[in-house]
Amino acid sequence: EDILPFITREERVWIEDVFSKYHGFPTIEELWKLMDEAWQELSCDQFVMDERIARFYTHPVWLLNGLFIEQDEVSMEHRRAFSAWVVNQKPQRVADYGGGFGSLARMIGEISPDTIVEVIEPHSHPAAIALAQKTRNIRYEDQPSGNYDILIATDVFEHIPDPLKLAAQIATHLRPKGYFLIANCFAPVILCHLPQTFHFRWTWGIALSAMGLIPGEVVAYGKSFRREGKLSLEAARLIEGKSERLYPINRRLPGIIAKPFNKFLF
Repeated sequence: EDILPFITREERVWIEDVFSKYHGFPTIEELWKLMDEAWQELSCDQFVMDERIARFYTHPVWLLNGLFIEQDEVSMEHRRAFSAWVVNQKPQRVADYGGGFGSLARMIGEISPDTIVEVIEPHSHPAAIALAQKTRNIRYEDQPSGNYDILIATDVFEHIPDPLKLAAQIATHLRPKGYFLIANCFAPVILCHLPQTFHFRWTWGIALSAMGLIPGEVVAYGKSFRREGKLSLEAARLIEGKSERLYPINRRLPGIIAKPFNKFLF
C-alpha cells in the first residue's frame, strides 16, 4: 500500500493482468517469459544499445520483478547471504550498482545502520526510491562517486555489451583492499542476457584477476573480489580475447570439465 501512489495506472493495469493470468505472482520461468515478451514487443536488438533498450528497462515487467523478488524465498535467501557477508566486512560505504528495486540495499541498510548504502541505478522506479527513503542511510544515485569499501553488482554484467569496460569503470571507485561482490549469469536464460558476454561463463573471474580484482569467497551464487593495486583493463582484455577464441570449444564442454580446462589454459 505504501508504494501504490508511486505506481502509474498503466503499470497497475499491466501487473493486474499478469496476476489474473497466473492467479497471483508468476513463477521465475514465467517472469522470464514476460521479460522476453517485453523485449520482443519493443523490437530490442541484442547488438544495438539504443532507446529501445532504455524503454525495455523501464517496462512494468521490471517493477513486477522487484515485487517478485521480495516474496520469492530463493531470491530472498540469496539476498540474505549477500547482506550478511557485506555486513560482516564492517563497511562504512557501500554501492549496489544496478541495484534495481533496492531490496538488497534495504536489507544491508536495516541491519547495518551506520553503513551508507547507495543504489546506483539509471532506471530507478519512484516506488523503489520511496521505499529506500524510509531507511535513513540508503539513497539512490545515478552514478558512483568517491570511494567505497564494497561494491556490489548482481545480475548486471550479462546485460552489458562490454562488461569488462564497465567493471573497470566501477572498480575505480573501490578503495585499495576493498571488495567487489559480483554475481552473473552469462547464459541465454532470457533475451536481455547479451550473447556477446556468454564466452565469460568460465573465464570472467580469470579476466577480473588479470585486471587486479583477486577472487575470494563464494557468496551464494556470486563471488567476492578484492582490489589489489592499480587496475589494468588492458591485461583483462588479453584474457577476453583468448576467452572469445576458446568459446566455440567451451560452449560444448560440461561445467565439470570446462572449469579445470580453463584454469589450466589460463
